[in-house]
Amino acid sequence: MALVRLLALGLSACASAPVASRPAAEFPSQAALAAIEAKPAALPALPQEIDVGAGWAPEGALPEVAGDEAWQPEGAWGAAFSETVSGAERPPRVTRALSCTARELGRFMLEHKAPPPQALRRFMNAACGSVSEVGGYAYVGGEVPPTATDEEVLERWGSSFRERVAEGVKAGAQVVGFSFERRDGRAVASAVFAVEEAQLEPFSPVPDARGEVTIAGRLSRPAEQVTAYVNRGRAGVAPCDVDLSVQRPSFRVICRPDPADRSAWIQLMYTAPKRVLATPFAQVLARRAGEAPVYQDDAYAVSRPVASAEQFTRAVLEQLNSARAGVGLRPVALAARESAAAARLAPHYFAAALGEGERPEADVIALGLLAGWDVEGTIRSGSFVSSFSPRGLDAGHWLTAALEMPIGRMTLFAPDIEQVALGPLLTRGPDGLGAVVTGYRFHHGSDHAADVNLLLSRVIDARRRMGLTPPQRLSSTTQAMREELGLVHAGESDTRSALQAVMARAVEQYGSNMRGFAIETTSLDALELPPELLRQRALHLDIGVTHHRPKGAAWAQYVILVVFADYSANEA
Repeated sequence: MALVRLLALGLSACASAPVASRPAAEFPSQAALAAIEAKPAALPALPQEIDVGAGWAPEGALPEVAGDEAWQPEGAWGAAFSETVSGAERPPRVTRALSCTARELGRFMLEHKAPPPQALRRFMNAACGSVSEVGGYAYVGGEVPPTATDEEVLERWGSSFRERVAEGVKAGAQVVGFSFERRDGRAVASAVFAVEEAQLEPFSPVPDARGEVTIAGRLSRPAEQVTAYVNRGRAGVAPCDVDLSVQRPSFRVICRPDPADRSAWIQLMYTAPKRVLATPFAQVLARRAGEAPVYQDDAYAVSRPVASAEQFTRAVLEQLNSARAGVGLRPVALAARESAAAARLAPHYFAAALGEGERPEADVIALGLLAGWDVEGTIRSGSFVSSFSPRGLDAGHWLTAALEMPIGRMTLFAPDIEQVALGPLLTRGPDGLGAVVTGYRFHHGSDHAADVNLLLSRVIDARRRMGLTPPQRLSSTTQAMREELGLVHAGESDTRSALQAVMARAVEQYGSNMRGFAIETTSLDALELPPELLRQRALHLDIGVTHHRPKGAAWAQYVILVVFADYSANEA
């Protein structure tokens, strides 16, 4: 999650007045959070989820390519559904992938006489090759006489089902799926609805010969950046490579699941301009060739019933650190003051996120907690996840659910997370547990050699994909880069002055026209370097990195200086 400010200069440096850095990320103030706290929070009524354990597998062959292949209606029920959606003011597309999801939903309800829990619905959807999260579903079902025809069942239930489908489409569904399932004296007609956040090119969820899953497409809205993460093994998570040669809102990410994993979740996220909060827009279930994925409700912690928010916090912190120790990770500490704020805000967050409150308030709360106004230390970055499960008051079950997806692991299982803030919410009737959680990373010292190497490797990879030669380092500017960035880190210089000084040294050393960029960002994970840098015919450059905390900023931010020879200007 990052926000970027970019300063560009050309040729040699000229004198100019110092310019104070502004915060690269803008967070809600503590006063804004207090105003939300002061309002009542009305939680929606949520149905109790049933506990089905593990072992669910999709029925039938799964698509080899994830995409939006069109569904074709069959039988009386299929024709009725097709007629209903095609008559909408903005008819949605009906896809085979979402119709597979509807089929799995129907199978489950025939067997259990209840909808599947949220985690299993997510698995069904991804296993069927759909990348858009299901936003809602509609169904009718019950017992039917064995002698009744499908047309007779449609005559009985069709009017009610058509109404529910029409409501789902009217609510904004862009992609839908349908299935009619019947067995053992029962039948169910089900429809699922989704909003399409991006148009993805067809791709295989099975890793290629290099062990990679490549996902490309174009977002439906502006984006500051696109990131992706993949689960690896029982507890690991890794960032996917972002192809820097592709310009937003288009994207191309390359993910590498663990070959030992039968299946692995991949989450793609985007950050809107001038925001720091990343929002998932696609979820992919990568799988091994020739093997169907199987739903596994893996437990990361033993059952731990709790009766209060305090018990929940103690239990989760204890079980989380035990789970981290089990995979060789250091324990995390509780950010106590920030946790107290999170606990006060949790009811308001879930009231907004689950439908009764104003949705923008959920984003404000998430951003406010990411800011970590009450966290001690120089924050480098943070991750936020929320999870609510109406499956009883069990902290162990909650932790397992929170660690299922990459975004949860990035918040709780990342090796460099040092503190967490927990804001629990306990509900009764039905009993449920939710929590908003923020994990914080911190700066220690000023050595950024590893960050420089990371950026250089990304430039090399991007140019390789563009068919260009690797860059060469301008080694003679290294000392000037180190000195100027040291002054920025100490608060004795500003970013513009540092860039001008390094460029002046470069022109003096090489007698060549130079260009430079100064970038301030809250994260290096998905930083996209300027295309005019990457596409140089021959690239000679130097990169330097430090961090500082501008006045009024919640987090420290990186300062990245890039200086390179401008051969196009020399040739002119």
